[in-house]
Amino acid sequence: MHVVRGGSPVEVAPGEGVDLVVTRPVGIPEQLQNEWPAAPSIEGTAVRFVRRRVEPPPPDVDGGVTTLHYELEAVVPGTARVTLTPRPASRDAARPPVVLAVTVRAPAATAAGAEAPSLPEVVARLVEAVASSSATPLAIARSFGEVESDSEGGVYVKPSDARLSRVIAVKRHATGELNDVQLQLAVPGALSAAELERLWGEPGRPPMLAIGETKLVFRPGAPEGSRFRAIVALTLDGDETGPVTWIDVIRDVP
Repeated sequence: MHVVRGGSPVEVAPGEGVDLVVTRPVGIPEQLQNEWPAAPSIEGTAVRFVRRRVEPPPPDVDGGVTTLHYELEAVVPGTARVTLTPRPASRDAARPPVVLAVTVRAPAATAAGAEAPSLPEVVARLVEAVASSSATPLAIARSFGEVESDSEGGVYVKPSDARLSRVIAVKRHATGELNDVQLQLAVPGALSAAELERLWGEPGRPPMLAIGETKLVFRPGAPEGSRFRAIVALTLDGDETGPVTWIDVIRDVP
């Protein structure tokens, strides 16, 4: 967790946390008080607001300050502007907003020699993003590489990860919001169903929809406080012993 006081710019990697800290004096006249908002305003999709945590002063301290922690999570590469605007009790209490510029670097910009995440980790992170992130289909697609086309149906990506040959962020027809993210493996079988079974238990087995391929479906639990859950559907060539060719992470309502 990166702790920031005073709105200094910060750079983080996807999945890392940022704690934006502000204070409110205790024991001052009411007309000089300010009230901090329940949540920040955020411009951009690179981060999401997780929660506000309030830390009162110690009970044995006369006066002191209340400390407020606004916890953020880096979601996808890009930039975001986070603003906390206090509400003053009077004109004399007015103070400027706290503004934090956050840069979420792309995975390729991490430290030299750092190992790439395993394919199960890639899928697990995508499950978290699909279930919890408010990022647009375009923003999620960009986190995988170069966008080749963006249409009403979805965003097509040339992946920067050589283990993937294609990524598609599919949009809902009615709203344009994210429906699912499809990953095609460059080498069939590079990810096995057993690896995901160790994360989420035994998969379901829906009826066969196409001749010559099998589907296995995992249902990870919904993250706490999330509006959605993510379902992971694997496509295997042939029967259940065949290699995995596609991974589809689908947004669903818990």
